[in-house]
Amino acid sequence: MNVTIKLNDALCREARHCAVDADLSLSGWIAELIREHLRLSPVAGRPGKTLLEMLGDEKAGATDLEIPPLVEKPHPAVLED
Repeated sequence: MNVTIKLNDALCREARHCAVDADLSLSGWIAELIREHLRLSPVAGRPGKTLLEMLGDEKAGATDLEIPPLVEKPHPAVLED
């Protein structure tokens, strides 16, 4: 997805230098900053750990999972000639 951000000239120059130092494009460098930020800070409404992380963590203890009931899908109508 393309996103437009506005940076002042000085900040953009500094960010480009950091990206070059990290051997990344400016876009890739900014995406990596966002990934790292999201990894370190819990996002509202998102659990601290994913299910896969909890399954591999013996310290997490038992996790109750609610399995939704199966819902039958309606069968399509059969048209007779």
